[in-house]
Amino acid sequence: MKSNLVTALCLFTSALAPGRIRRTTMAFAGCAGLLAPALGNAANVPPSTNLTLINGWTNGAFGAANASVSTVDGIVRFQGAISGGTDPEVFVLPDAFRPASTVYVKVDLCDAANGRLQINPDGTTYVQAEENFTDAQCFTSLDGATFALAPGTFKQLKLRNGWKAYGFGTARPAADDLATVHLAGAMKTKKTDTNPFTLPKKLRPTSAVYVPVDMCNATNGRLNIDSSGVVNVQAETDFGNAQCFTSLDGVTFATNSKGFTALTLINGWTNAPFSTRNAAVRVTSDVVHFEGAIATTGTNAVPFVLPSGFRPAHPVWIPVDLCAGTNGRLDIATDGTVTVEAETDFGNAQCFTSLEGALFHL
Repeated sequence: MKSNLVTALCLFTSALAPGRIRRTTMAFAGCAGLLAPALGNAANVPPSTNLTLINGWTNGAFGAANASVSTVDGIVRFQGAISGGTDPEVFVLPDAFRPASTVYVKVDLCDAANGRLQINPDGTTYVQAEENFTDAQCFTSLDGATFALAPGTFKQLKLRNGWKAYGFGTARPAADDLATVHLAGAMKTKKTDTNPFTLPKKLRPTSAVYVPVDMCNATNGRLNIDSSGVVNVQAETDFGNAQCFTSLDGVTFATNSKGFTALTLINGWTNAPFSTRNAAVRVTSDVVHFEGAIATTGTNAVPFVLPSGFRPAHPVWIPVDLCAGTNGRLDIATDGTVTVEAETDFGNAQCFTSLEGALFHL
């Protein structure tokens, strides 16, 4: 009887997961274990290493998982959320997870504000907000953040139109296909041409994809990659931010829809705006990957509910690209309810919400 009651409370609590982070949240400590059978292959998650937080940072903000890190096929993946720090340095990665070059990875902050992690080869990791550091202190999600341990083993990308490798300790732009395509490195330009490179044939998506990227001073941008492999860079505000610095670290997408499960859209949301592909999801090495793009003329921010095998054990918040390269996020509750949130104007989400590059650890 007690077990049944606790399970019921867990299910009730999961249904309350907020679409927007609020300053108060109810958590129930025993839920993750009791609901594990509903999480598909979550029991097979590759071993994760808990991160030791420093400078006043604390774990599990707003019901998220504790900060941890794991690696599969040379890709480091973060999990969890943190808050409350007094200094931008949040933790030092253990030796096994330290990048060969400095990486800059886009992350989600409080109220869908934009931010990034700077991760150095000695493992020191800093969080930076695009606008106010208080956004990072309130909430910094690590979910969806990834980088390649050794981008030197990837295929080097041939830059053109005045684009060059950024240098200053970052890797040269490169790409590889590790179940999904991963990009790495950073670049810059003094020119105004938005096309820095074309992907090799085997790394090209079957339909256009739009993926968010980090730019100068933690500003927001995106890559538009079409089926011919042509890549264009777009800044949310000033293209000067892209010229100054465009990070490819953390960019990932699937070349096709093999193994993906189509998502059933609800509340007036529709598939594949602007010649993109339908919304779908799959699990690879216990990481849930999204693809496709959606739009709506309605006002309901819930476009779909994840099937049971794709639901997280803790709430997750992951950055996504919206209309005209603006910033947004997916809020995913443990019952599978997904809410789209725009940093500024929800009209940007209605116009276009790309799911490409969005991922989280089961």
